[in-house]
Formats: sequence, C-alpha cells, structure tokens
Amino acid sequence: MNLIQKIEDLLLTELEMVPFHNLFMLNNKNNVASSLGGTCSDKVLHFKKVLNNNNIESKLHSAIINGKECHRMLSINIKNKNYFIDVGSGWPSIKLFPEFEAIEYTIYGMSFKTIINNDNILLYHKTDKEYKLMIEIPFIGKSENEIKNEIDKRFDDKSIYPFHNSLRFSKIINNNFYFLKGNRLRIYNENSITEKTLTLDEINNLITTTFKFDLSDLKFEFL
Repeated sequence: MNLIQKIEDLLLTELEMVPFHNLFMLNNKNNVASSLGGTCSDKVLHFKKVLNNNNIESKLHSAIINGKECHRMLSINIKNKNYFIDVGSGWPSIKLFPEFEAIEYTIYGMSFKTIINNDNILLYHKTDKEYKLMIEIPFIGKSENEIKNEIDKRFDDKSIYPFHNSLRFSKIINNNFYFLKGNRLRIYNENSITEKTLTLDEINNLITTTFKFDLSDLKFEFL
C-alpha cells in the first residue's frame, strides 16, 4: 500500500468514526483533539494525532471560507510534493488534494473538484445540479503558531464561523452520508438524496441513537 492510499484509508475511517458537529462550540466546551469530534479545529487536531501515531508527519494549514481565513486543514509533503487534507469541513472529503494538479471525484452521490489558481486551490462541491465554491486553499497560509493561537481562542469570537448559531452534525454511517443542518436532515448515497424535517425529539434521538453521541449536558438550538 502506498502512503497516499494509507492516508486516505485513515481519513475514511476518521470520517466514519469521528463526527463533525458544533455542539461543543454552541456550549463553550473546550474538547479539542478528541474522538468526540467537533468543528474543523477539533477534527484536524485529532486526525493529526492519528497520522502521528502512524508515523506520518503533517502540519496545520489554514484556508478561506466566505472571505475569511478561518478554516483548519492539514498539509502533508510526500516525495517533495504538497497535499492538503480537509477532514474538518463537515463534508466527506475522502481524498488528498494535491497542490500541483486538479482532481475531481464523486462519493455518496456528491462531487468534489479542484481548480489550481496561481498560488491557491479552489475547492468546489456539488450536491445537486451545479458546483459551488466551498473553500479556497492558499499554498502558503498562516503559520502553525498563528493557527494554534486562534484555535485556543476559537470561542472568543464565534462570528468567524459560518454556522455559529445553528446546529450542524454530520457523519458517514453504513455507506450513507448524514448531514444535519438545523432541523433539516439530508441523507446522501450513490442513488439518492433523502431530506427530512425533524422535531426536537427526533433530532435528540438521531444524535444519541443513530450517531451514537452522548449529549450529556450539551444543549443545542437551531434556526
């Protein structure tokens, strides 16, 4: 198995086992780098540990969403070529994104593609009819120290998050991708997209039973 395939296998396992959600952020709970998941900061720090445990070196990297360099990613150098890992966007980005060539792939009925644009990568995402720009990945972003400092202070100004006041939760389960946005659940697979509007009780049951996540004293709200 080559190194890229090994990393992508680890990445798929991570997306199946460690959920993306903003419950800790909504509740001001500092719980970075754990298997309980969280937003991009929590997710990248946890996957960085996974890579390190497999003797794979990675670095924290930053990317741009809605004009703000607030998204956390990882970068990795393989045979003097740079790749980026997006484990924390909330979507199933199961491939490494190379700096030196554009790629396109489809998974769970949705598609990802990149365009190389001078000194950055434009990452596009399609769930229905057309691609939409999701993330801009500069080849050179903020330093690791800057990123670590911003992660430490990530709850001080929640306005930098694009979903700071509405529930998000996503996870890969049994070859389906579940994405909860507020009270709307979408389930993606290779054949269809199913959409449901849930009650509070149904959301609670989804998180605790289907996602197998212990809410404990965590509270949530949605728009």
